[in-house]
Amino acid sequence: MNELWDVIIIGAGMSGLGAGIRIAMSGKKVLILEQHNAIGGLNSFYLKDRIKYDVGLHALTNFVPQGSKGHPLNKLCRQLRIPYEALQLEEQRLSAIVFPEMELTFNNDINHFLEQIDKNFPKEIDHFRKLDDAILSFSETELSGPEFISARKELDNYLSNPLLKEMLLLPLFYYGSAHVNDLDWRQFAILYKALYREGFARPAGGVRTILKLLRDRLRELGGTLKVKAKVQTLKESDAGVEVQLASGEVLRAKQVLSSVGYSETLRLLQIENNTTFPMLSFAETITTFDAAPATMGLDKTIVFFNTASEVDYSPCQDLIDFRSGVICVPENYGNNNSSTTTLRTTHLAGYNSWKSLEHEAYVAEKKMLLQQSREHALKLLKCSLRPAILAEDMFTPLTIERYTGHINGAIYGSPKKYRDGDIGCKRIFICGTDQGFLGIVGAILSGISMANYHCLS
Repeated sequence: MNELWDVIIIGAGMSGLGAGIRIAMSGKKVLILEQHNAIGGLNSFYLKDRIKYDVGLHALTNFVPQGSKGHPLNKLCRQLRIPYEALQLEEQRLSAIVFPEMELTFNNDINHFLEQIDKNFPKEIDHFRKLDDAILSFSETELSGPEFISARKELDNYLSNPLLKEMLLLPLFYYGSAHVNDLDWRQFAILYKALYREGFARPAGGVRTILKLLRDRLRELGGTLKVKAKVQTLKESDAGVEVQLASGEVLRAKQVLSSVGYSETLRLLQIENNTTFPMLSFAETITTFDAAPATMGLDKTIVFFNTASEVDYSPCQDLIDFRSGVICVPENYGNNNSSTTTLRTTHLAGYNSWKSLEHEAYVAEKKMLLQQSREHALKLLKCSLRPAILAEDMFTPLTIERYTGHINGAIYGSPKKYRDGDIGCKRIFICGTDQGFLGIVGAILSGISMANYHCLS
């Protein structure tokens, strides 16, 4: 691989694959480098005890039916020339936001959610409709504009009920906020549309369906994917960019598009970076039971829960914060008739607390907290049946850091987003998490938009 590449992309996650396909469609020579032997980054899968597990993917957000115009999902299909039906999407059944005082349910029909607001917050429904109209007319994909607009402050302009604001924010925090107890208004708009106005779906076969589709499309167009190719350093010059791998191999490119994050890219450039940001990271557990969801009384697809009236979305000082989280049952998409149930739980977790543990203590705490998280979720879901456990696993912030390279296991990266992908280099740009588009669809569109903007314009 001594040739000069038009573009080298670092990371074969959703944004890297989306960018690679878009560049390959133009006839340019593009190479994607992935440090692991599996693609997907934050949204991948693995095999354990003969069971395949998705990681990252609770839902493909932004779901709309085929043919719907002006929506991110169909834009993605159009930009990459991927048939909509190839995604094999199965819609959610019903999801919920659960607080001690109240439960709001939602599905892929915004009218259901509006009815829930009207029923539970009748004095707020007219204000909520004005909020909905404002978000629909807001252009959240502009690459310029103020660095940060507080979503909490903007919500105060529309809603007065504190509980309603907290309930609206909880799922959006967990699905994309790198800010403590807040998120940028543009990201609020992106996530509001993705979760409440559009909705959830899951590809039949899980995230593997999407990854195979993207990988095959890249190869079909002549793009190159190299796995087990960890990038060690980047060196930019007027002649191009030298990309040195951990193996010692040196590659050359006219441009580099990095999907590994802003701080992580500066580290590859060996540029001193004084940027600090809250260590918002997560732990996730996965359990497979020998019983169908209906048998266990589990009818929801995803449940976002908070055990108090206010959400504390801040860096966790303990190993796990059980006060809030996400519970997902993947079998509750579509008309799945599975005889087993997968229970996935997600909580805020303390990177420093996990980092301080010796190996034996780390293993023991994982085992104990996996059990506690599972029981906590089943109790919250009012599930009394405890079928046999076929398999179980857990990942921590250290797992995230090891497999994604994200510093401190910070899934959503830096609170500051570089929406135009410009990090101060002439030939090196970023896409993905720190560019600012969110979710699987958003990540792929981030790769597409940055490829269009920097590599194909």
